[in-house]
Amino acid sequence: MAVYQVIGLMSGSSLDGIDLAWCTFAFSSTDPQQLLRWEMHKGATIPYDTSWQERLRGAPTLNGRELWLLHTELGMLYGKAIQQFIDEHHIKADFVASHGHTVFHFPDQHTTTQIGDGAAMAGVLGLPVIDQFRTQDMALGGQGAPLAPLADQYLFSDYFACLNLGGIANISVQTPDDYIAFDITGANQVLDALMKEVGEAYDENGQRARSGKVIPDLFQQANALPFLKQAPPKSLGNDWVQERLLPLFQDQRWSLADRLHTLCVHVAEEIGRSVEMVAMQQKLSLSDQQRILVAGGGGFNSFLCEQIAQAVQPLQLEVATPEITAFKEAVLMGLAGALRWQKQPNVLPSVTGASRAVVGGAVHWG
Repeated sequence: MAVYQVIGLMSGSSLDGIDLAWCTFAFSSTDPQQLLRWEMHKGATIPYDTSWQERLRGAPTLNGRELWLLHTELGMLYGKAIQQFIDEHHIKADFVASHGHTVFHFPDQHTTTQIGDGAAMAGVLGLPVIDQFRTQDMALGGQGAPLAPLADQYLFSDYFACLNLGGIANISVQTPDDYIAFDITGANQVLDALMKEVGEAYDENGQRARSGKVIPDLFQQANALPFLKQAPPKSLGNDWVQERLLPLFQDQRWSLADRLHTLCVHVAEEIGRSVEMVAMQQKLSLSDQQRILVAGGGGFNSFLCEQIAQAVQPLQLEVATPEITAFKEAVLMGLAGALRWQKQPNVLPSVTGASRAVVGGAVHWG
């Protein structure tokens, strides 16, 4: 049996901070793709301070030299954060698996940019670091995203579908043959940006959104965005959220509560429509015996989850445990890293549209 102690790192588009998950993954000695057991021991979020939030938010506008310097500096920041995490919890890690922070994602041009230099991290930590999980898939014609279905296949296969409510909402649906997964629309990234209008980081439990009402014109504009009508495989970058979706909801002719409410209903409706589309295309029957698992920061927004529960009926919506809700994506990166270490495919071509499955990730030796 091959057993690995891994630290997974995810930096989401909502810019709330660095998510770390310390995990154990144990694989069969005869079948390196067979995961025998796994456990998340500890998770932590290290918040970005205001300065780092602004620097990362402005990263897409930097020139080449400035962006590459930020890439290195962010890698050193990640390395120091992980070292503190290791020291605090007395961790004996075999390696680190880092998603980094996405600046650009242009699948139609076969390119993506995640910053937070793995080599700099390895230099700080003295441990192997694996990063750049998307690029090989994109070189073979794939979207390079979403990556979450890997965790859904290995860790949460008891569920009919898994929904990740991060800065961008994505879903994976289990079919008789494989997984179908894709990005749906912007979620926490937009909700959190709107809450900054009143100096708050997020809408706790969706209370402010709950107090509002749907704005019909805004709702129709959001639902009419062309990306939403595209068939999978498809994925979104932060640029789409920032340039297409967010500006619609920043129109302050309407109250903040009404805009938040409208966005939650928009997200829920698009999720419901996505489930129906996959079910129809794959000739799947939906029943109240099937479950859809919610994770990601949006799982803490009770109003948003209530709207989604209505939209996906008759499926039963189930919110993951608080630990998985908060750290599923960091656990995912740990799993992707463990499979990379095993030299096994860790990106699903049925999801991304790549010509074949790839063993994604660049290894930097500490």
